[in-house]
Amino acid sequence: MTVYWVVWDAGAHWVVDRLEREGALPAVTRMRERGVFAAARPAHPNCQTPPSLATLFTGTWPAEHQVTGYTVPGAGKGVASHVSGFSPGFPATPPVWEAMSENDLTSALVHAPWVFGADDHVGPHIDGAVEAYSGRLTRHALRTLDPGPGNQPWDIGGFRVEAVVERARGGSHRVRITGGERLLLGSEEGWQPFALDRDHGTWMRCLRVGEQLVLVHTGVWRARTAGRNPKTTRRLAQCPPFAGEGVGPLYRQAAFGPRLAEGGAGSAEEVFLSSVECVARSFGAAADAVLQTHEADLVVVYLPMTDDVGHEFLGWCDERSAAHRPDIAERVWSYIRRCYTWSDAILGRVLDRAGAEDTVVLGADHGMVGSTHLVHLNDQLVRAGLAARDVDGGLDPEGSQVFYHPANNGSLWATESTAGDPVRARHALRQARAALSSITDPETGRPVVAGFLDRDGEPLTGGPAEHLAVSYVVLADDYQPSARLLGEGPVVRRAAKTGAHVVNTGDSRLHAVHAAVGPGIRPGAAAGVIDNTQPAALVLGQLGLAGTPQACAAPAAPALSIRSTKDDGHAVRLSPFPLS
Repeated sequence: MTVYWVVWDAGAHWVVDRLEREGALPAVTRMRERGVFAAARPAHPNCQTPPSLATLFTGTWPAEHQVTGYTVPGAGKGVASHVSGFSPGFPATPPVWEAMSENDLTSALVHAPWVFGADDHVGPHIDGAVEAYSGRLTRHALRTLDPGPGNQPWDIGGFRVEAVVERARGGSHRVRITGGERLLLGSEEGWQPFALDRDHGTWMRCLRVGEQLVLVHTGVWRARTAGRNPKTTRRLAQCPPFAGEGVGPLYRQAAFGPRLAEGGAGSAEEVFLSSVECVARSFGAAADAVLQTHEADLVVVYLPMTDDVGHEFLGWCDERSAAHRPDIAERVWSYIRRCYTWSDAILGRVLDRAGAEDTVVLGADHGMVGSTHLVHLNDQLVRAGLAARDVDGGLDPEGSQVFYHPANNGSLWATESTAGDPVRARHALRQARAALSSITDPETGRPVVAGFLDRDGEPLTGGPAEHLAVSYVVLADDYQPSARLLGEGPVVRRAAKTGAHVVNTGDSRLHAVHAAVGPGIRPGAAAGVIDNTQPAALVLGQLGLAGTPQACAAPAAPALSIRSTKDDGHAVRLSPFPLS
């Protein structure tokens, strides 16, 4: 018996529910008809990807697993330090596959974090695994080509590539690329995999933007493969080059022409979406390699495409957000639908592979909300005399009393010198909260700070908690925090990204999707809203560990009283996993 666990990054329940009801996600429909379908509350107080994945995979909240952001504040030397939340030292609570190893159960994992050690090794309980995110050499990039003859060198992550523009029949152009392997690209063709050497590669595309011929690559990562099953590791090593993200920043910079929201015709969206399809092809190949060769008790398949597209597009389709654009929402929704269908197709292959005795779980780390503005919190604290700038204009934590942490995980910190004096710390933090609470949107005059939370996600409402050295800033709908110091100008500025997820405000749009089918899971049961600590309990329960899912379910999350004013407020706690 095998449990298959498919995780869609930012697979928002509200998006999946709508798409499934439209008939766009046949694999999700199969699960909804045969099993349980629910929304799941993500990590708190921060619901970025690392803490949210750690909550999902360990069945514990950040206070226990200690992953509190993309980088973890204070994990290094000094309060201003921060180290990656994906470092081998995290999470403090073992993920499900580590807990299983004590019972001699094995796992196969597709790009799940916290599997490989710093030495690139995995434990003997790993049937097969691949992971590449920790080995990024360079992000995506674009180069404008000279239409004339001659080699045009390009350094891609330390690999030298030569591009030569050739004129084809009819006056069109082709680009011949050499370096590692050879590739011939026309400006009307799509993305092609390109090997840089035996262990590294990228995806490349040539396209015409206006009068210019440009060459784009998706980035370079070093993929690690390991495990006890040689068939699985061999197949994983033969997969096409890893693509970990689309070219979103280039898209936002109008590198492919104006976006729809700025009057574009949709060609820029097509280029961006096609780059995300490279990610789908890369992850799909790895998933197929594991599905066809594994001998594991647990198979985890992580898919990032939905997060990538959500950040770029989702706000324009979010009717509860000021980012909503009714004029383009239908067309943008069609792009979101295409991306989700790629993830659904991989889920469908998992369902086809699973037998009657197997369990399939679909989950997500968090959802996503529309976003319109960034709030540069440290600029406000500097102007209030509470934070200081260094000689280069950056943040000077040592010269500050209070600062918004550079980890940008929503946390407000008293410095070590301030925190050592409770009276001084209480006074400084009260001043900081007052200064931040006074921020208003220069366009509307509306306050942008809704409140503050403690490390457990509980609202700060006065009393002893007021002097805590760390608290989290909750912003109003459509506003997201930024640690970047700008200096002059307004603290609140328009954001190019339309979707976001940082501090968990309790808004239901941040709920993740959850679905499960398998032995003992009653078909058609409605689970209401669960906590995202509970899928790990379900996985262990279906594997015969730690009793039934109800018995091993993690404690319920604290109810957040600071909620979006647009939240429906109808979430209820029901038995998370109805069993027959």
